[in-house]
Amino acid sequence: MIGLTQLEIDECIRWIKHSIDFDKNFSYNYASAEDWEFLVFGAKDYYMDVNSLKKIEKTTGMVLIQIKSYNGIAEVWFGRRIEISYKNYNNHKNLSNRTQ
Repeated sequence: MIGLTQLEIDECIRWIKHSIDFDKNFSYNYASAEDWEFLVFGAKDYYMDVNSLKKIEKTTGMVLIQIKSYNGIAEVWFGRRIEISYKNYNNHKNLSNRTQ
């Protein structure tokens, strides 16, 4: 039986950007700690609903961890446990501090 594998992190970024209506000036960062990985999106304005979150979780395996807001900028945190593979490890390079 073939097991399911996680989407690569760049695909997760695309799915989240597609599922959440961010304003045009948003940024995102990638972080990992122990056996977890996180995508943190920063935006002044965005729209998401429960259906968006369900779609993101089902497609990427990432769940909404927290939303923080300070000085009019929201940080929307998604996270998942890392599935270790050499292909995924190489894909995590240079994903920090991107702006759209």
